[in-house]
Amino acid sequence: MPAPFRGVPCGFPGGRVRVRAVVGDLWETLFGEAAPAELLAAMEPRDGGRGERSRLGWVLAAAHLLWHPAFRGHRPEAPAIRRLLVPELARLSASLEPGRISTDPERAEELVRRVLRALGLPPEGESRGEAGARFDQVDSVSRRRLELEAARRERKARRIREHMARRQAEEAAARASSE
Repeated sequence: MPAPFRGVPCGFPGGRVRVRAVVGDLWETLFGEAAPAELLAAMEPRDGGRGERSRLGWVLAAAHLLWHPAFRGHRPEAPAIRRLLVPELARLSASLEPGRISTDPERAEELVRRVLRALGLPPEGESRGEAGARFDQVDSVSRRRLELEAARRERKARRIREHMARRQAEEAAARASSE
């Protein structure tokens, strides 16, 4: 991925990459019309936080992929691209930083699979079922949700075990005092 797509988005210290402009140009290339105002507004940072910088970094990475001639040759559906660029990448950014694309091959694969899914294309040589199964294996959002659910269940089980241990101790104390 070229350096400008890995750069700091405008609105953050040292930021030079205008995500709004990148998405606007991409939209015009893909659909031959100006990008919807609400989509462009979503490409502006809502705050100066790390999560927002991560979200816009994922948008830049996805825009770079969508710009590739192999993907531009397909006529994507505008709602699918909008879903990818706004809510889907926001969920992904909550799970991990976009810098992982260059250091973790599975994260790069995940982004490519997300883009292919938005375009309605399975990876070459894979059926839609195979593509879905592999996506499930590399999906950081689902993995994070499962990790959070497992941690929640473990906390609940620990509270139940502690409650049962206190109750047993109280019953044992009551039996000892009655004897």
